[in-house]
Amino acid sequence: MSNSKEALNVSNLTIRFGGLCAVDNVSVHIDEGEFVGLIGPNGAGKTTFFNSITGNLVPTEGTITYKGKSLVKKGPDQISHMGISRTFQNIRIFPKMTVLENVCLPLHSQPTYNIFAAFLGLPSTKREDKRIKEEAMSFLERLGIAEYQEYQAGTLAYGLQRRLEIARALAAHPTLLLLDEPAAGMNNDECNELVELLRSIHRDYHLTVMLIEHHIDVVLNLCDRIYVLNLGKLLTEGTPSEIQSNPEVIRAYLGERRKKA
Repeated sequence: MSNSKEALNVSNLTIRFGGLCAVDNVSVHIDEGEFVGLIGPNGAGKTTFFNSITGNLVPTEGTITYKGKSLVKKGPDQISHMGISRTFQNIRIFPKMTVLENVCLPLHSQPTYNIFAAFLGLPSTKREDKRIKEEAMSFLERLGIAEYQEYQAGTLAYGLQRRLEIARALAAHPTLLLLDEPAAGMNNDECNELVELLRSIHRDYHLTVMLIEHHIDVVLNLCDRIYVLNLGKLLTEGTPSEIQSNPEVIRAYLGERRKKA
């Protein structure tokens, strides 16, 4: 991808919580259109790394830029409007709202929606509401959950809630999608379905994607490159084949998982 433009650049990122250094001098770059993995044992600093990109945490040191613009000290809403969307390790849907309403929310928050016109019930707003519902339905259909549109989101099975969260992230019209353990709690068949789904989403929506995932086969099947964190430090970076054969990775992460298997 030597001719690609750089999308995300994280340089010398350090995040401390009191005396604990959760992320220690980590540098990562992702080119536009890449599908990049971030793996490591529990507590390695992966979700903390994501939180710093999306404005949920302010770095102690280092820089974060997206398409040349700094993300440091910007809030999550600002960063979302810059084209960055995410899912969460712990699912964050609105359980009492319907599946369709969950996906409509990010569409209502976009600049084209006029809340004052909505309050007055103007015809233009009714047309816009219809367009939003149709667009939200297209995301539900793509994720294979359109039949659940009127269900309360909290009543869905766990795997379907994961799909709903991805649909909602896509509804924000991102150019960079951050996925935090989307295969958590899934069996092998569900993981295989998810791999095909994410591969097609990456291709058809022309996305740049960064993936945190403990299901190593999901990462190896999807990613162009993989970064490995251990105890907050960057252990190594490489292609899936390079990561699989790296002795340090095997000791720190892959070996640990093979013992469990």
